[in-house]
Amino acid sequence: MEATFEDAVLAREIGKRGAARVDGRPATPAQLRELGRSLVGVHGQHEHHTLLDPEAQTGLLDAFAGALAVRESVAERYGAWNEAAAHLAGLERMRDRGSREREYLAWQLEELRGAGLRPGEDEELAAERSVARHAARLAELAGRALEALRGDESIAVAAGDVRAAAELDPRLGALADRLSALEDETADVAAEVRHYTEQLDSDPGRLERIEERLSVLESIKRKHGGSLEAAIALRDRLATQLVEGEDLGAAIEAAQARTTAARTGLETATAELTGARAAAARRLAAAVRTELEGLRLEGAGFEIALRAREDLGPAGAEAAEMLFSANPGEPVAPLSRVASGGELARVMLAIKAAGAEADRLPTLVFDEVDAGIGGEAALQVGLRLKGLGATHQVLVVTHLPQIACFADHHLVVEKGPGDGGRNVVRVRELDGDAERAAELARMMSGRVTEKALARAHELLEEARS
Repeated sequence: MEATFEDAVLAREIGKRGAARVDGRPATPAQLRELGRSLVGVHGQHEHHTLLDPEAQTGLLDAFAGALAVRESVAERYGAWNEAAAHLAGLERMRDRGSREREYLAWQLEELRGAGLRPGEDEELAAERSVARHAARLAELAGRALEALRGDESIAVAAGDVRAAAELDPRLGALADRLSALEDETADVAAEVRHYTEQLDSDPGRLERIEERLSVLESIKRKHGGSLEAAIALRDRLATQLVEGEDLGAAIEAAQARTTAARTGLETATAELTGARAAAARRLAAAVRTELEGLRLEGAGFEIALRAREDLGPAGAEAAEMLFSANPGEPVAPLSRVASGGELARVMLAIKAAGAEADRLPTLVFDEVDAGIGGEAALQVGLRLKGLGATHQVLVVTHLPQIACFADHHLVVEKGPGDGGRNVVRVRELDGDAERAAELARMMSGRVTEKALARAHELLEEARS
């Protein structure tokens, strides 16, 4: 399956190889997923249920409030405060434990400095170890490849022959150029393979030295944070602490001032985020209630409560909780307790419609949005999906003609026999009102009848108006 965007073409081959490509270049499926998340929002039965998660609800509210930058600032300030508080705690621990703590820290620092740590060294050595372990096999394979490249003159002969033929028939000029380029590329590859074989380390003691160094690094990582980066950070922190320990009183006083300032900065950013959330919660709740009325959930209640967290964190001082009631007069309660599958799909659509301008994803995919609905409610769902299409590319998978009639383009998915007797899935675009009406009629009655066809044309006209 392949999707084209303004700046990127993402391709995923489904099968044994499972290849992934971005703009024609090889990529991992994980890279494809990560890029896809920034381009496409998929809303299916599973995705509707993510709406039940308070953190997902908080993220939706922050996006609607236009407060994502403020939230990022809160996370950064929380990290700065956390780091300052940890540094202060270390100095206070040194003060409370006296000279014995200083001696222990000095011993740790000496061990870390003596190890001569360098960022990324463990990964580099692990890669080098793999080469050293298989040096003989690598040399054998590279040598055979080099001999094959040296002995294969077919490309050079073909290039010469086609070039000579091009002098008689200019139409062959382009092929001659391509063969010449291929000949040059083959020569370059041969040179690089030869250089690689010359660089292979034949020192039999190198592998032993690599293993010894990796053993030292693994020991350091186990004792000091689990990674080389953590050990290096600890080394630098200990060096600072021991220097400050020479005048511990002044160092603690300065660390207290930094921690207080960091906490003040965190509280200021958090208060700004809280204010933005409170204002946005009222606006979003009102807009969603309006959308739910149109989606035939008349009298449905929808509120957004802000629940205080135990302490300030990287996501602020509170979490959003969306509250819902499907029937007039019923008290609102958390979505997870009261919303059915069909209601949840419509709540998600209402939120998307209310916050369309704040949604930064250019493409939205809706699957199962028609779960548990029909009739006039389905028409209203289709109308809102069409409204979203004014600002986004919207793809909808549906079995309801009342929704399908609103689309600008209709694609039919069909399964049938292919080559070799295997079933294959085909996707084709419907062309013109006649084909669209016929497919809508088939969706309504299972076959194309005059009455169903007439109603299908009415749906198309209603959708246009």
